[in-house]
Order: sequence, then structure tokens, then C-alpha cells
Amino acid sequence: MSEVFFDYQQAIERLDGDEEFLRELLYELVEQVDESWSGFEEAISSKDHETLRRLAHSIKGAAANLNVDKMAELFAILESLGRSESFEGVEEYIEQIRELNESLRSYLNESSN
Repeated sequence: MSEVFFDYQQAIERLDGDEEFLRELLYELVEQVDESWSGFEEAISSKDHETLRRLAHSIKGAAANLNVDKMAELFAILESLGRSESFEGVEEYIEQIRELNESLRSYLNESSN
């Protein structure tokens, strides 16, 4: 149960081997990302740097705590863009996050069978 987009071993160690709890938290992360899309789209269209930063910061922490390192890294970039009041490349980062989120969803669905 190891994938490139997250460090299963570190995540499961952090949760004292509780695989069911890890799956639950990973599903919650996928849902949190899904629920954030409209906020990100609105922040981008209205050039709202603070909302971009705030949304990215909150999800970055959740991803980092679950060792979904690539996703945490991408949200850190979005957070930094918001802090620096830049939207350069933001659509590309959002697309990468979407792809990672779908990969994580697929992984969770496949591993539950």
C-alpha cells in the first residue's frame, strides 16, 4: 500500500498502525480538496490573494500531516503565491493538485476492494 504521491509508511507510523483511521483521514483530505475548488476558482477570478493563501494554507497542513507530500508541496506553492500577491502559474498548480487528488481517490477506492 505504497504510492508515489504519499508516504504510506510514515503516515501509518504516525497513526500507530491504524490503517482504518488513515483511510478515513485520507478520504477526508480528498473531500476537503474537492470542497475547496469553488473557493480557489473564485479567488483566482477575483484576484483575491488572501483567500488563495488561506485556502492553500489550511489544506497544506492536512496533506502534510498525512504525508501526502507532493500535494502539500503544491499547496505550499499556492500559499506562497497568495502571500506574494502573484497568480503566476496558479492554474498549472491547481491542475496538478486535481490530478493528485484523483489519484488519491482512485487509490483509496481500489485498495478498499
